[in-house]
Amino acid sequence: MPPEEGEQLGLFPKEATPEPLLCWLWLAHTLGFASPRAERVVDWCDDPVRIWEERDSLAFREAAGPSAARRAVAPGNTPWAFRTVVTQCQRLGIHILTYDHPDYPLALTRIPDLPLVLYCTGDPSWLNAPNLVGMVGSRRPDNYGRWGASSLGQDLARSGVVIVSGLADGLDSECHQAAVDVHAPTIGVQGVPIDRTYPASNRMLRTHIEDYGCVIGEYGPGEEAHVRSSFLQRNRLIAGLVQALVVVQAREKSGTMSTVGHAERYGRPVYALPGDASRENSSGTNRLIQTGRAKMILCAGDLLEQLGLEETAPAPAKAPALSDKERRVLACLKQEPASLEDLSAGCGLEAAALSAVLMSLELCGYVKSLPGQRYIRL
Repeated sequence: MPPEEGEQLGLFPKEATPEPLLCWLWLAHTLGFASPRAERVVDWCDDPVRIWEERDSLAFREAAGPSAARRAVAPGNTPWAFRTVVTQCQRLGIHILTYDHPDYPLALTRIPDLPLVLYCTGDPSWLNAPNLVGMVGSRRPDNYGRWGASSLGQDLARSGVVIVSGLADGLDSECHQAAVDVHAPTIGVQGVPIDRTYPASNRMLRTHIEDYGCVIGEYGPGEEAHVRSSFLQRNRLIAGLVQALVVVQAREKSGTMSTVGHAERYGRPVYALPGDASRENSSGTNRLIQTGRAKMILCAGDLLEQLGLEETAPAPAKAPALSDKERRVLACLKQEPASLEDLSAGCGLEAAALSAVLMSLELCGYVKSLPGQRYIRL
């Protein structure tokens, strides 16, 4: 007897459709942290529900790679398994920023090993503010390093720069504290689960950071993190988020050089504060300058000039919410200038509508217009 119209064929009932948020969490888990395949997967398809439904397809296997493809169909690895993560985040006041979330940092959409999910405490709108600058350095600085982080950090923060660092011991903490001291926003990037603070001695500093800016990380509440690798993975997020990276003080062999390597890989300019040639603490920064991997800066004004900012400008205003069209245009802009015609083709907007969006983005400090109707993202 043939089935009635609309009746399910086959031996198994039709699978329920999971929520997109659960599918993003499933996909991030399936690909793994810092996956070099992440960009390839979202280039193939940026609809998480469709990716889940086509997890056994050849297209997904080719995009995700063999290891992730096996995990995708492993028993028990389903979107519904991540309901407890969502519940925990709601209870703890943690924002879950998926790849398609309005507050997901646009800068990270252009790196190959992008995080598909970020967890955030504080105000996530700062993640898309203009003039994000990374400041990193030694966990065991000397007095000169601490002075450099505090002096440079405060001057940059007063002039409209949002400082991004790793919330670790030493100069990371000094850089965050410099922004907090002048009541300016700063962004902490963690290498541990979002419901933990490492080191624990930075809990009060973290609270102040959340008052003025935000703290983000890839690890959800209670998630297991392999400390050494998770901090190295964290370094790529600092480099990917920022417009420029400043190394305050570092030895030649240090975790700071990992962040420098990521910045170079992503095309972010690197700057360094020179130090006493006889001190090992400054050997890394001096070598970066000597080999041309970093430009030397002696004060905040040197960097502000490169960024097109004025010293002691007003503190940055909260980043305005972007419309869908504005986000689409920003996502199309790369490191090189783009013509109005190319942007129109890439974004699917008519020239008149595109010009209006570009003007709005320029007024907000996201875009700069160049001669010949060309534009570049700041």
